[in-house]
Amino acid sequence: MLFWLAVFIYHIVRIGFMYPPLTSATVVFSLIEKAFLWGVIVNMGLTYSIVYFLIPKYFKKRKYILFLGWLVIILALIFTVNVLYSHYVNPQFRHSIGSSLSQLNLRPHLIRLLGNPPLICGLFLSLKILKNWYLEQVKSETLAKENANAELQLLKAQVHPHFLFNTLNNIYSFSLNQSPQAGTLVKKLSGMLSYMIHECEEKLVPLEKELNLIEDYMGLEKVRYGKRLDMQVEIHGDFENRFIAPLLMIPFVENSFKHGTSQMLQHPCIKLEITTVGNQLFLKLSNSKPSLAQVNKQNKGIGLLNVKKRLQLLYPDHHQMNIESTDDTFIVQMQIMLSESDLIKSKTIEVASDRELVYV
Repeated sequence: MLFWLAVFIYHIVRIGFMYPPLTSATVVFSLIEKAFLWGVIVNMGLTYSIVYFLIPKYFKKRKYILFLGWLVIILALIFTVNVLYSHYVNPQFRHSIGSSLSQLNLRPHLIRLLGNPPLICGLFLSLKILKNWYLEQVKSETLAKENANAELQLLKAQVHPHFLFNTLNNIYSFSLNQSPQAGTLVKKLSGMLSYMIHECEEKLVPLEKELNLIEDYMGLEKVRYGKRLDMQVEIHGDFENRFIAPLLMIPFVENSFKHGTSQMLQHPCIKLEITTVGNQLFLKLSNSKPSLAQVNKQNKGIGLLNVKKRLQLLYPDHHQMNIESTDDTFIVQMQIMLSESDLIKSKTIEVASDRELVYV
């Protein structure tokens, strides 16, 4: 509507220069009628016929002869209507075309037909192509975003069964021995499940709750390994107003137990350091690992690959991740830019000398 309104105004101005002074309502009405009829209606008919009929039906299908044939027919029809209208309907300006059909001056009609209509049709077609390109871009971006969200949901769904499978195995081993510690493990697991089910559907969660999840998990593993595991955890910094993607750090911890500590017969050790500086979170996790002869190369797990994909989707330009592996140690370092909110209180977590997790 805006496009054709602009065309109408253009023809009012253009034809107005060729009209006699607008001293009467009849002349004004004639100007409006001519601008609307020949400036809008005729150009609209020609433009829509080409853009929505000839181009999709013939030009895009490479039927160029039919395209040109129909184009000539449409132009000839418009030319004929223009001549007849100017001679019979609007005789006030008959002197410009001749007093009779035998004395027709076709030059003004040819100028009228081959001047503005191709220009207006080309401009309309250009705007339509630009609009279609923009819609395709929006569609592609929407599709990419939907695919990314679907992939994130899939990656998050992989964390749940993978994580729960290992934890339930631990509880099962204690329940076989009728150990009273099985109840403690179930209680910790219940708190973890409550968090994972009710709060991890959000895009971001309080950093404090993610740290609590890590605490519960490492508490479960501490009960399992007892004093034979040397476990050090140092978590410090300002956690107020900090949010993080849910279940982002726990695969690191899980991986260190599954592929490192659980395969060590003597002196297994794990050291976790998490620090916040401003909006930056730094994580360093090192764990002992068995000798190459003991490693099952086929069992690489999905934890680290999962985290790498999620980092690329959630923090594409705001993360760094480095993995080092020596003969006896596996080290993971990660740095991400945290989001802010005013819903979290500051907390510091440290590990006492007897390796009990304590809030300070």
